[in-house]
Amino acid sequence: ADTTSRPDKFIGIHFFNPPQLMKLVEVIPGEKTSQEVTELTKGFVKSVNKQAVLCRKDVPGFIINRLFIPMVHEACYVKDRTGATLEEIDSAVKFKLGFPMGIFELADFTGMDVIHKATVEMHLRDKKVINPHPLVEKMFDEKKLGQKSGEGYYK
Repeated sequence: ADTTSRPDKFIGIHFFNPPQLMKLVEVIPGEKTSQEVTELTKGFVKSVNKQAVLCRKDVPGFIINRLFIPMVHEACYVKDRTGATLEEIDSAVKFKLGFPMGIFELADFTGMDVIHKATVEMHLRDKKVINPHPLVEKMFDEKKLGQKSGEGYYK
């Protein structure tokens, strides 16, 4: 927004993948974004049959990735510390917490390249964000990116 001549008209929107299935869209106004532009954007999101959530402060990862990215790394640490399998952790998340997918399933769907790059960028901007788990680094380096490469946590 600071690089434009109209920062009051600048706003971000973050659709989730796959957009044809995912209903949520994060709406991210800048510090100078007008309320009119924010409302117009929320209206646009609704017009394409999506649910808007307002991210009131532009923080690295917005809302969902601020939660999801650390969960991926923590799931790896749980696996390391407890010896639980990928399937056990994913089952616990789905059947106890009620998530539609397990953490590792969703990570494979999202892509280890996306998770790795998001983690690195979020950590650069905010040191409170966890660094990538060594397994995430290894999978990224080995191009085991998940569904897009045919192998990630799962094959």
